[in-house]
Amino acid sequence: MKALTFVVRFHTAQFKLHHQKLTRRTYLIPPPSAIAGFFGAILGIPREDLKRFCEEQKVMVGAELRSLGGYYVTASRIFKFDQRRSSIEGIVSLLKEFQQNPEKVYKDIDGLRPLKESEELFEPEYKFAIAAEDKIIEEGLRRLRELDFIYDVFGGNDYHFIDYIGDVKEAILIKSVEGTGYCPEKLVQDIRAWEYKYELVYNTKYYLVERRDKRLPLIVVAPVGPELENFVFVYRATIVAKSEIDAVQDKESTIFVFDPVRYLVP
Repeated sequence: MKALTFVVRFHTAQFKLHHQKLTRRTYLIPPPSAIAGFFGAILGIPREDLKRFCEEQKVMVGAELRSLGGYYVTASRIFKFDQRRSSIEGIVSLLKEFQQNPEKVYKDIDGLRPLKESEELFEPEYKFAIAAEDKIIEEGLRRLRELDFIYDVFGGNDYHFIDYIGDVKEAILIKSVEGTGYCPEKLVQDIRAWEYKYELVYNTKYYLVERRDKRLPLIVVAPVGPELENFVFVYRATIVAKSEIDAVQDKESTIFVFDPVRYLVP
């Protein structure tokens, strides 16, 4: 078994929560199933073959959130015109009705469908961690370094584009009680915030101590996979597990990894 890590930054991204249908909320970090699909797309693995591929090649995946520009929520109303309304004559007729009685037309449209909210991440940057059989990791390293992808890759949907992908590193698969990214809630013992750096700021009378990085850690709990197993997602923090679990380690990071097959949603 070998391992690799690489950095990917999206302009925007949405990794839809597995238990929601109409309202689109997003995971803070792509779950194991999404990372497996992302890596599978690079290697040219069709969606219907992803489960078999992960089982045969002993794939394990995880990710840590390195930076985040923010998140936003869009509201939209989707409705379908009938054939009469969708024809040129129908659209012209609707516009005439709107000019004569806009409140009635708006009320009719408003009653067709409720507003749907869609939560999306702005400029998230991740480090993805992959472990698998040697030949798969070797091919992954080559394709990532050469940007030779079989299928296009996106941030959850095909309208969430990649801004950067690179910083590819060879890594190792280890057992660790500490790691970043996410972990099943039942395995979590503790969460430790990363240390802050302080600097002295001088003025005419006093020495002021100011925290250089004022961004606080973020911890989110969300259900993952068909069994809706609660996961703890962390940003700017380290997870301490109750016992050693699988992790991928490079020179900079130790990222917990998991079997994605368990979390693939039909």
